[in-house]
Amino acid sequence: ESLSPASSSQDIALSVVVPVMNEVQSVQPLYQQLSAQLEQLGKAYEVIFIDDGSTDGTFAELQKLHDAYPGIVRVVRFRRNFGKTPALVAGFSRCRGEIIFTMDGDLQDDPQEIPRYIEKLNEGYDLVSGWKFPRLDPISKTFPSRIFNWMVSTMTGVHLHDINNGFKAYRRELIQDPYLKLYGDFHRFVPVMAHWRGFNVAEIKVRHHPRKFGSSKFGARRFA
Repeated sequence: ESLSPASSSQDIALSVVVPVMNEVQSVQPLYQQLSAQLEQLGKAYEVIFIDDGSTDGTFAELQKLHDAYPGIVRVVRFRRNFGKTPALVAGFSRCRGEIIFTMDGDLQDDPQEIPRYIEKLNEGYDLVSGWKFPRLDPISKTFPSRIFNWMVSTMTGVHLHDINNGFKAYRRELIQDPYLKLYGDFHRFVPVMAHWRGFNVAEIKVRHHPRKFGSSKFGARRFA
């Protein structure tokens, strides 16, 4: 089920893809923060929310945003929870921007970092990944993340401190690469696959905020 604006001939410079699940208190303030930052850039933009099977009223809040900003906010609703990779694929298949951002919907990523991502892309990179520093999460998340980052770095040769960070920026040609297929939980390995495909990958330190609302979706099952 999709809520989308009427087609527009206006070129979209920036797309922001935001997968959410049970973030009813976060989506409205997140959009206000995003729009305030994106308006300062003076470029046409869109924000695509993917509701990944929320059960707490998140979709109703997204409907309000879509109704208030029909030319900017786009909404895709999954019938049930499918996971982050399908949510990103749904966003990537619908986005129209030349630069595509992905970020989490829990207010922990800071939209004010967006200009720094663009600056790094302009240095000649195709994918810029954020490094949450310092990371303001409990040890139940940071410790498994360190293990995962070390394993991926050792096994692939792609040396990023925070490869699983959802706050990333991509050039359009990267997400359109026909050989970069995403399924299962492979969203975590996009920087690795991009590197193997010859794209230039970089990392920048970004501000990170503690979670204000709701609860983390990370647990023992995801770690395993």
